[in-house]
Amino acid sequence: MLLTILLHTPVWVWALLTALVALGLWQRRARRVRPPQLLVLPLALLALGLWSMAPGFAAQPACAAGWLLAFLLAVRWGRRLSPPGGARWLPGQGVLALPGSWLPLFIILCIFSLRYATGVALALQPVWRTQWQVQLLMALLFGSLSGFFLGRALGLWALTRPTLASDKLETRSHGLAA
Repeated sequence: MLLTILLHTPVWVWALLTALVALGLWQRRARRVRPPQLLVLPLALLALGLWSMAPGFAAQPACAAGWLLAFLLAVRWGRRLSPPGGARWLPGQGVLALPGSWLPLFIILCIFSLRYATGVALALQPVWRTQWQVQLLMALLFGSLSGFFLGRALGLWALTRPTLASDKLETRSHGLAA
């Protein structure tokens, strides 16, 4: 049965997995990114998640509230994570220096695996699309993963703030001295 499922998976799913793995592996190496770049992948995965959950939200509107709650709590949790050792803002270059990390690949694979398993489960059990318990569980899981990924990116973005605040303070003090 597993082989049948794998063989009937559309080719675009495997292409997407390949691209996501490449993105995750790319984040294993140290790199320098501009702050807006931190949000590209989390926002893309968030949009994909909302698109795939839209039918469930339409069938069970209360699940949208569960998704939103899980999303907001996970964003908060992700933002509070300690930044990886060696992450630092380079104000002269306007980039964030980030050490390599396996965490993005892990999160990406969790999201993909959960979505794939959910798609297979719903194909095998179409009635689950209308069962609020199943829809709520999916909403909570997907909201949590999307929120955590976005929260982590926002937490890294926050590393740029102290420098921006001190630059503004420095500019104001120079303006007062003149």
